[in-house]
Amino acid sequence: MTLVVEFDLISEKLPLTEVAGAAPDLILRVDDILTSERSRPVLVFWAEGETFETLETALDETAVATYSVLGTTQNRRLYRVELSEQPPAIYTEFVRLDTAPINATITPTGWRARIRFSSREALAEFNDSCETYGITLQLDQIFEAPPETDDEYGLTPKQHETLLAAHEAGYFSIPRTGSLEEIGAELGVSAPSVSERLRRAQDRLIRHTVALDERG
Repeated sequence: MTLVVEFDLISEKLPLTEVAGAAPDLILRVDDILTSERSRPVLVFWAEGETFETLETALDETAVATYSVLGTTQNRRLYRVELSEQPPAIYTEFVRLDTAPINATITPTGWRARIRFSSREALAEFNDSCETYGITLQLDQIFEAPPETDDEYGLTPKQHETLLAAHEAGYFSIPRTGSLEEIGAELGVSAPSVSERLRRAQDRLIRHTVALDERG
Protein backbone atom coordinates (compact mmCIF):
# COMPACT_ATOMS: atom_id res chain seq x y z
CA MET A 1 0.00 0.00 0.00
CA THR A 2 1.50 3.32 -1.05
CA LEU A 3 1.44 6.63 0.78
CA VAL A 4 0.10 9.86 -0.65
CA VAL A 5 1.92 12.75 1.02
CA GLU A 6 1.12 16.44 0.83
CA PHE A 7 3.88 18.81 1.95
CA ASP A 8 5.67 22.10 1.46
CA LEU A 9 9.32 22.23 0.44
CA ILE A 10 10.60 25.56 1.71
CA SER A 11 13.74 26.90 0.07
CA GLU A 12 14.51 29.87 -2.15
CA LYS A 13 16.86 27.54 -4.06
CA LEU A 14 13.94 25.71 -5.64
CA PRO A 15 13.27 26.70 -9.27
CA LEU A 16 11.09 29.72 -10.08
CA THR A 17 10.28 30.68 -6.50
CA GLU A 18 11.56 34.18 -7.32
CA VAL A 19 9.23 34.31 -10.30
CA ALA A 20 6.29 33.21 -8.16
CA GLY A 21 7.12 35.96 -5.67
CA ALA A 22 7.11 38.58 -8.43
CA ALA A 23 3.62 37.54 -9.54
CA PRO A 24 1.76 36.76 -6.29
CA ASP A 25 -1.63 37.17 -7.97
CA LEU A 26 -0.98 34.11 -10.15
CA ILE A 27 -1.06 30.40 -9.29
CA LEU A 28 1.75 28.41 -10.92
CA ARG A 29 0.91 24.71 -11.29
CA VAL A 30 3.60 22.34 -12.57
CA ASP A 31 2.38 20.25 -15.49
CA ASP A 32 5.59 18.38 -16.36
CA ILE A 33 9.31 18.23 -15.62
CA LEU A 34 11.55 17.43 -18.59
CA THR A 35 15.17 17.56 -19.71
CA SER A 36 16.27 19.59 -22.73
CA GLU A 37 18.66 18.42 -25.44
CA ARG A 38 21.35 20.37 -23.58
CA SER A 39 20.64 18.32 -20.43
CA ARG A 40 19.07 21.29 -18.72
CA PRO A 41 15.92 20.96 -16.59
CA VAL A 42 12.71 22.12 -18.25
CA LEU A 43 9.56 23.01 -16.35
CA VAL A 44 6.16 23.11 -18.00
CA PHE A 45 3.60 24.91 -15.87
CA TRP A 46 0.22 26.58 -16.03
CA ALA A 47 -0.11 30.15 -14.78
CA GLU A 48 -3.63 30.95 -13.64
CA GLY A 49 -4.86 34.51 -13.13
CA GLU A 50 -6.03 37.69 -14.79
CA THR A 51 -2.80 39.08 -16.27
CA PHE A 52 0.58 37.59 -17.18
CA GLU A 53 2.75 40.64 -17.86
CA THR A 54 4.38 40.69 -14.41
CA LEU A 55 5.18 36.99 -14.64
CA GLU A 56 6.81 37.31 -18.05
CA THR A 57 8.82 40.31 -16.91
CA ALA A 58 10.10 38.22 -14.00
CA LEU A 59 10.96 35.37 -16.36
CA ASP A 60 12.93 37.81 -18.53
CA GLU A 61 14.87 39.09 -15.53
CA THR A 62 15.72 35.78 -13.81
CA ALA A 63 18.34 33.19 -14.67
CA VAL A 64 15.97 31.35 -17.00
CA ALA A 65 17.65 30.21 -20.18
CA THR A 66 14.57 30.45 -22.42
CA TYR A 67 10.82 30.33 -22.10
CA SER A 68 7.91 30.06 -24.49
CA VAL A 69 4.12 30.11 -24.31
CA LEU A 70 2.61 26.78 -25.39
CA GLY A 71 -1.04 27.69 -25.05
CA THR A 72 -3.49 30.25 -23.71
CA THR A 73 -7.07 30.19 -22.46
CA GLN A 74 -9.14 32.98 -20.95
CA ASN A 75 -7.38 32.97 -17.60
CA ARG A 76 -4.60 30.39 -18.01
CA ARG A 77 -1.35 30.30 -19.92
CA LEU A 78 0.94 27.29 -20.39
CA TYR A 79 4.69 28.02 -20.20
CA ARG A 80 7.73 25.95 -21.08
CA VAL A 81 10.78 27.19 -19.18
CA GLU A 82 14.31 25.91 -19.67
CA LEU A 83 16.49 26.64 -16.66
CA SER A 84 20.06 27.81 -17.07
CA GLU A 85 21.23 26.07 -13.91
CA GLN A 86 20.77 22.60 -12.48
CA PRO A 87 18.09 22.35 -9.77
CA PRO A 88 18.96 21.36 -6.20
CA ALA A 89 20.19 17.82 -5.73
CA ILE A 90 16.98 17.02 -3.86
CA TYR A 91 15.43 16.37 -7.28
CA THR A 92 17.50 13.25 -7.72
CA GLU A 93 15.98 11.87 -4.53
CA PHE A 94 12.55 11.73 -6.16
CA VAL A 95 14.05 9.41 -8.77
CA ARG A 96 16.18 7.37 -6.38
CA LEU A 97 13.27 6.71 -4.04
CA ASP A 98 10.94 5.79 -6.90
CA THR A 99 8.30 8.37 -6.03
CA ALA A 100 5.38 9.30 -8.26
CA PRO A 101 4.62 13.05 -8.32
CA ILE A 102 0.90 13.84 -8.54
CA ASN A 103 0.95 17.62 -8.63
CA ALA A 104 2.99 20.60 -7.48
CA THR A 105 2.51 24.34 -7.10
CA ILE A 106 5.37 26.86 -7.19
CA THR A 107 5.16 29.40 -4.36
CA PRO A 108 7.31 32.40 -3.36
CA THR A 109 8.89 30.31 -0.59
CA GLY A 110 9.27 26.95 -2.35
CA TRP A 111 7.08 24.22 -3.75
CA ARG A 112 3.85 22.72 -2.47
CA ALA A 113 3.67 19.10 -3.62
CA ARG A 114 1.56 15.99 -3.56
CA ILE A 115 3.64 12.84 -4.04
CA ARG A 116 3.21 9.07 -3.85
CA PHE A 117 5.83 7.27 -1.77
CA SER A 118 6.26 3.52 -1.75
CA SER A 119 6.60 3.34 2.04
CA ARG A 120 7.09 5.34 5.22
CA GLU A 121 10.77 4.37 5.09
CA ALA A 122 11.09 6.08 1.70
CA LEU A 123 9.40 9.18 3.09
CA ALA A 124 11.81 9.18 6.05
CA GLU A 125 14.76 8.94 3.65
CA PHE A 126 13.41 11.84 1.64
CA ASN A 127 13.03 13.91 4.81
CA ASP A 128 16.65 13.16 5.74
CA SER A 129 17.78 14.25 2.28
CA CYS A 130 15.89 17.52 2.62
CA GLU A 131 17.76 18.22 5.87
CA THR A 132 21.05 17.38 4.17
CA TYR A 133 20.38 19.89 1.36
CA GLY A 134 19.08 22.62 3.65
CA ILE A 135 15.45 22.36 2.50
CA THR A 136 12.67 22.50 5.06
CA LEU A 137 9.96 19.87 4.61
CA GLN A 138 6.66 20.70 6.27
CA LEU A 139 4.25 17.79 6.22
CA ASP A 140 0.62 18.69 5.74
CA GLN A 141 -1.15 15.37 5.24
CA ILE A 142 -0.29 11.68 4.90
CA PHE A 143 -2.78 9.01 3.98
CA GLU A 144 -2.60 5.48 2.65
CA ALA A 145 -3.89 4.95 -0.86
CA PRO A 146 -6.17 1.90 -0.76
CA PRO A 147 -5.29 -0.99 -3.08
CA GLU A 148 -8.24 -0.28 -5.39
CA THR A 149 -7.12 3.30 -5.99
CA ASP A 150 -4.99 3.44 -9.10
CA ASP A 151 -4.98 7.04 -10.26
CA GLU A 152 -3.93 10.45 -8.98
CA TYR A 153 -7.53 11.54 -8.39
CA GLY A 154 -8.27 8.82 -5.86
CA LEU A 155 -10.76 7.05 -8.11
CA THR A 156 -11.32 3.32 -7.91
CA PRO A 157 -11.35 1.39 -11.20
CA LYS A 158 -15.16 1.05 -11.00
CA GLN A 159 -15.59 4.79 -10.38
CA HIS A 160 -13.24 5.57 -13.25
CA GLU A 161 -15.14 3.18 -15.53
CA THR A 162 -18.51 4.65 -14.54
CA LEU A 163 -17.45 8.25 -15.02
CA LEU A 164 -16.03 7.45 -18.43
CA ALA A 165 -19.17 5.54 -19.47
CA ALA A 166 -21.36 8.43 -18.29
CA HIS A 167 -19.25 10.91 -20.23
CA GLU A 168 -19.35 8.84 -23.41
CA ALA A 169 -23.11 8.35 -23.05
CA GLY A 170 -23.65 12.11 -22.85
CA TYR A 171 -24.88 12.03 -19.24
CA PHE A 172 -23.03 15.25 -18.43
CA SER A 173 -23.93 16.97 -21.71
CA ILE A 174 -26.43 19.81 -22.09
CA PRO A 175 -28.99 18.64 -22.99
CA ARG A 176 -28.39 15.25 -21.40
CA THR A 177 -28.33 12.42 -23.94
CA GLY A 178 -27.73 9.43 -21.68
CA SER A 179 -29.59 7.99 -18.70
CA LEU A 180 -28.59 6.09 -15.58
CA GLU A 181 -30.50 3.10 -16.90
CA GLU A 182 -28.54 3.10 -20.18
CA ILE A 183 -25.21 3.43 -18.39
CA GLY A 184 -26.21 0.65 -15.98
CA ALA A 185 -27.16 -1.63 -18.86
CA GLU A 186 -23.72 -1.09 -20.41
CA LEU A 187 -21.92 -1.78 -17.14
CA GLY A 188 -24.19 -4.58 -15.97
CA VAL A 189 -25.38 -2.83 -12.80
CA SER A 190 -28.58 -1.13 -11.66
CA ALA A 191 -29.38 2.54 -12.21
CA PRO A 192 -29.19 3.29 -8.44
CA SER A 193 -25.73 1.70 -8.36
CA VAL A 194 -24.63 3.93 -11.22
CA SER A 195 -25.99 6.98 -9.41
CA GLU A 196 -24.14 6.04 -6.21
CA ARG A 197 -20.86 5.43 -8.07
CA LEU A 198 -21.13 8.77 -9.86
CA ARG A 199 -21.78 10.67 -6.63
CA ARG A 200 -18.84 9.01 -4.89
CA ALA A 201 -16.59 9.55 -7.91
CA GLN A 202 -17.50 13.21 -8.20
CA ASP A 203 -16.91 13.69 -4.47
CA ARG A 204 -13.43 12.14 -4.80
CA LEU A 205 -12.63 14.27 -7.84
CA ILE A 206 -13.58 17.43 -5.96
CA ARG A 207 -11.58 16.45 -2.87
CA HIS A 208 -8.51 15.57 -4.96
CA THR A 209 -8.66 18.59 -7.33
CA VAL A 210 -10.83 21.62 -6.58
CA ALA A 211 -10.79 21.29 -2.77
CA LEU A 212 -7.03 20.70 -2.82
CA ASP A 213 -6.50 23.76 -5.04
CA GLU A 214 -8.47 25.94 -2.62
CA ARG A 215 -6.01 25.03 0.12
CA GLY A 216 -3.17 26.30 -2.12
